[in-house]
Amino acid sequence: MPEFLPGVHIVEVARPAFSPGAAMNLCLLVQDGKITLVDAGFPGSAGLLLAYLGEIDLSPRAIQRIIITHHHIDHVGGLAEIVALTGAEVWAHKADVPVIDGTQPRPALPAERLDAMLARIPADQREAAAARMQQMAAVAGVPVDLGLVGGEELKLLGGVEILHTPGHTAGHLALYLPALSLLIAGDLLRYEEGTIHESPAGFSADPEEALASARSVTNLGFDRFIGYHGGYAAAGAKELLSESLTRQEAPSSI
Repeated sequence: MPEFLPGVHIVEVARPAFSPGAAMNLCLLVQDGKITLVDAGFPGSAGLLLAYLGEIDLSPRAIQRIIITHHHIDHVGGLAEIVALTGAEVWAHKADVPVIDGTQPRPALPAERLDAMLARIPADQREAAAARMQQMAAVAGVPVDLGLVGGEELKLLGGVEILHTPGHTAGHLALYLPALSLLIAGDLLRYEEGTIHESPAGFSADPEEALASARSVTNLGFDRFIGYHGGYAAAGAKELLSESLTRQEAPSSI
């Protein structure tokens, strides 16, 4: 797509056949010809990224760093290939580093989620889809150059605040750009069917913690939003927030 905001680009990565609702929106933060890439998509995403870089007349080597929001395969599957093409540094939260670099086994996909994903595929294609999913889950680890804790800030596009927003994974990150009133949410939030809401509980390691993290970022007052599944909003994000995020929980009685 064209530039989403000045210096902010979205690369729409194709939807995999086994999960048609899982389109990835890779994000590029561009300043002075240098790029910070947020996430690396599914395996095979590098080709779409390179094509987009050609459209905006930038070299792969313009990518200086890749910030990984979390260790799930649809966010790190293309990482090894992109690093090889760009020489970029890899940044991620310390809690997710062992999965990203391969020193800790990748958590298995829950059986109920796997069954639900395969059920959306025509019966004659399910065996091939299951094999592809196994292949993707076995993606090689990639060294991480900088382990983050949250609270770091990049001097880029008026300032990029790196937020630790655990729950979806222990080390999930989101990025807040106050000068642009923009939240890059990773999988913390998604924009679907007219609302911005928390990621489905079945996709999170700790659903209660994920919901608490989702509620915490609504206090930032962002007006623009990029989610990595579903859609994105160039304006009016406050009005799109779901009641599940904005309602106040009643205090417990004694």
